[in-house]
Amino acid sequence: MTPSVRLPSAIIATAIASVAFFATGFVVVRGLADVKNASDVINVTGSAKRNITSDLAGWTFTVRSSDDSNLQNAYKAFQGAQPAIDAFLRAQAFATSELRREPVNAGPQNYTVIEDVNGENAEVERTRYVVSQTFRVQSGNIAKLQSAVSAATAAFVDASTGGLSIESGDVQYLYTKLSDVRVQLLEEASKDAQRRAQAIAQSAGNSIGAVKNARVGVFQITPRFETSVEDTGSYDTTALEKDVTAVVEIDFVVR
Repeated sequence: MTPSVRLPSAIIATAIASVAFFATGFVVVRGLADVKNASDVINVTGSAKRNITSDLAGWTFTVRSSDDSNLQNAYKAFQGAQPAIDAFLRAQAFATSELRREPVNAGPQNYTVIEDVNGENAEVERTRYVVSQTFRVQSGNIAKLQSAVSAATAAFVDASTGGLSIESGDVQYLYTKLSDVRVQLLEEASKDAQRRAQAIAQSAGNSIGAVKNARVGVFQITPRFETSVEDTGSYDTTALEKDVTAVVEIDFVVR
């Protein structure tokens, strides 16, 4: 019978400590590996574009009369032009909901002219008296509104001989379903980002996992085929045909 060997307690304690150390070391290394894998992400940008046609147009024009002598004459000229204004508006057949008349404004208006004063050019302040009224039109019938803009100047030609003038603003083109388009574009841009991330990951023998972070960029609403963009986003109102572009930036976990 082989006699038993008793190991000193110090050796046994050392052995136990060594096993514990290696076990702990394994856990730490494994934990570090997990953290590293969790921090491996790929950052991509996705975009989507949609062509839209404006479905609402707005137009503002102001009719005014002026007289250099007194306000009464300016108002008399303005009143005399009312039949021409009313006839023009009736011809355009704007609905009550499409047309808004602002209150009539009347009063003096100072302006400066250059005149010869004692043989030298000098700025001289003059006063004219002005009566004006602004009209605002907003319609979904864009062709009708465009036709009204073209007809406006001609409609007041005769009245202009009596001191009446018209100031026509630019037509503004809007799109009323923009909120729906934005949601759809964000979805399409996110899918575009996912496709790009997957292509990059596959080229390195990996795949992508869950989304870690996502950031939505500004929307760009520009005239059709326009390439310029703004850092804070843009919303064009000058063009009937527009492009809407959405951009998203997404971090995907790499597996």
